[in-house]
Amino acid sequence: MLRMTVTVLLFSGILTLSACAESAHQVHRDMVNMNVPPELEQQVDTSITFADLRAAPGSYVGRVIMVGGVVITAKRTEDRTEIEVLQLPAEAGGPSTTERTSSEGRFLAVRETFLDPATVPPGTPITVIGAVTGSTTRPLDDSEYTYPVLDIKHLTDWNAVASRRSESGVSAFYGPSYQPFGYWGRPYGAYPYWGRPAPFFNQPRPPSTPPLPRHTLPPRFQKRR
Repeated sequence: MLRMTVTVLLFSGILTLSACAESAHQVHRDMVNMNVPPELEQQVDTSITFADLRAAPGSYVGRVIMVGGVVITAKRTEDRTEIEVLQLPAEAGGPSTTERTSSEGRFLAVRETFLDPATVPPGTPITVIGAVTGSTTRPLDDSEYTYPVLDIKHLTDWNAVASRRSESGVSAFYGPSYQPFGYWGRPYGAYPYWGRPAPFFNQPRPPSTPPLPRHTLPPRFQKRR
């Protein structure tokens, strides 16, 4: 029984480490897609979830985190631009805009340098890398709502990213299912006949039609010697 318990614990530990490694790899891959400078990537604390931040914003002041969502509103105040964002789960290529019921809350992303609110209209999917500065409480419908506040260090507009990639003809994501790893994810020269010759190429030629036998001339047309 003890041996079985130890085996289960070891197996669970291996699975946990594997999941953490894959998660870290996915975060790195996302940041590469977002063109995040390496020095900023090193500052991001991936151990802080949005649920953690939402529960105790004051505990993470000064920490740099990455959060995705869709813009609710954006406005310019006297000294900064404020973007109200509905947090959404991340997926490859930005927040999952179809999973709004899975949101864990709202947050404010602010920038003191000028950012035109018209560049991030409502519904824009974005990912923010920012430093936690605390929280602010404001009216929301008939109640009060406490927003975690992030000072924007890097902002990705996923609509703009998709538009640029579409115009340049570059696949949005690189991986085994996308170019440049082959035609539609298959090794070059193997589509669509994996393991057998492709049509019209390297096919054996059909045997040529045998020449007609020579006919001898009738005796009356033969020259006499």
